[in-house]
Amino acid sequence: MIPVKEILDFLNSANLPYAYIGDEDLSINSYASLEKTDRNKISWIKDETKIGAVYEKDISESLIVVGRFDTSSLVNGNLILCENPKQVFFTILDAFFNNKSKSAYTSPTSIVETTHIGRNVRIGHSCYIGPEVVIGDNVEIKHHVSIEGKVTIGKNTTINSGVVMGADGFGYFQDLEGTNVKVPHFGGIVIGEKVEIGANTCINRGTLDDTKIGNNVKINNLCHIGHNVIVEENVLLGALSSISGSVRVKRNVYIAPAVTILNQLSIGENSFIGAGSVVVKDVEDHVVVVGVPGKITKRLEVEH
Repeated sequence: MIPVKEILDFLNSANLPYAYIGDEDLSINSYASLEKTDRNKISWIKDETKIGAVYEKDISESLIVVGRFDTSSLVNGNLILCENPKQVFFTILDAFFNNKSKSAYTSPTSIVETTHIGRNVRIGHSCYIGPEVVIGDNVEIKHHVSIEGKVTIGKNTTINSGVVMGADGFGYFQDLEGTNVKVPHFGGIVIGEKVEIGANTCINRGTLDDTKIGNNVKINNLCHIGHNVIVEENVLLGALSSISGSVRVKRNVYIAPAVTILNQLSIGENSFIGAGSVVVKDVEDHVVVVGVPGKITKRLEVEH
């Protein structure tokens, strides 16, 4: 059992602002979705429209993380009030219920040729890690991952199963006889810190310069990132998206699922690319782009 007081102390140490209403002697032992919350479980409410899920429930011994909206109907609840309930709820779960081992481990079924491996690195089953790869501290590489060539992976990064990094990109020229000849690739890949790369994603190495993925970038499953692409920090990339070669995606961009971005374009910072869009020209900063071909549908306010 985990005392609520211990959770509140953790939030204080993590500098996550909150207010607590309820029984400070309560303890919890598990977690649940709001619809399945029960005694001694922690759950969360995203917004006021979800409160109805607990109208008929006895929540006097439940702990619920809620936003700063009207909670007067939750008279019997034990509530953590905060600005971002999703962040607070999952931060608590990660701290108290995530039992993943943090110690170093390499599966005996994997081939690891590099010696440049940081502390607490975990490598799953049936992986190939080439001799030029450099892996930072606390990196987790899951199963059936292939990493070859000059690839550097920043600390606290997660690479999910089936990822391929370091393969050549799709670059060709035609010789005098009209035959397609492959462009040789001499570049590598640089992955920043706190990056997550989704399952079955492919990231190609650069032709001359490196393909680069910035700090805190989150890439969903089944994505393709072509050669020479630069993705700046804090970008979110949805599933099934494809970024063609030599694209630059600037900081804080959100790319929704199944987006295609054609080669050699620039995507402005803080922009949003809608699901299924095909981007055929440069995108300005602070705009929403939707459609085939992608067009600006809205300009976003800039916070100063």
